[in-house]
Amino acid sequence: MSDLFHDQTQKNNAREKRRAHILKAAHALVGAKTSEGFDPVHDQLCAVDVVMVAGAPWLQDGLARDYIKDEAGYKKIGGSANSPAMPYFFRSQHNLIHYLKRKNFYIPRGGAPAPVPGMVCFFEWEDRGRFNFKPDRSGVILKTDNNTVSQVVLTRPVLDAGKTVGYRVVRLKVVEGDAMERALVGYADLP
Repeated sequence: MSDLFHDQTQKNNAREKRRAHILKAAHALVGAKTSEGFDPVHDQLCAVDVVMVAGAPWLQDGLARDYIKDEAGYKKIGGSANSPAMPYFFRSQHNLIHYLKRKNFYIPRGGAPAPVPGMVCFFEWEDRGRFNFKPDRSGVILKTDNNTVSQVVLTRPVLDAGKTVGYRVVRLKVVEGDAMERALVGYADLP
């Protein structure tokens, strides 16, 4: 067996193990919720931060190290306070996508390779701006069908009389043409 083939096989095995770890973590997070009064800007990361928790511990560490390499880029994304010193830094979908793009892992919707279970995915809801740090904008892909995302673990708002009173981690189906499918903007393996 050639060294190149052996190296590629080891990389593929490591990627499959990482995806399996992420899937197991995502399944374990289903049902987790925040308490009333949860503040996505100031509260520390918790179980509803599905991607950061599923990618622990390497993801948060990698994002913090990348900030050191590209502080100006992160400040441009989220303003002068956008740093690992703030809890929302790790909750920000835009920071995570920036990091994944810099690592060449981010794949825009419709790109190649196709999404597979264990990758993470990103949603852009119509009513949100880049300074919105609610934890319902990224999730973990559980299932795919015909090279498209069909089920995810994602955090959703818990509503009481139309008002958000917390967040809960749920499994959701993604159906072609529905609001979730239209909001899906990309996906990635985690480094």
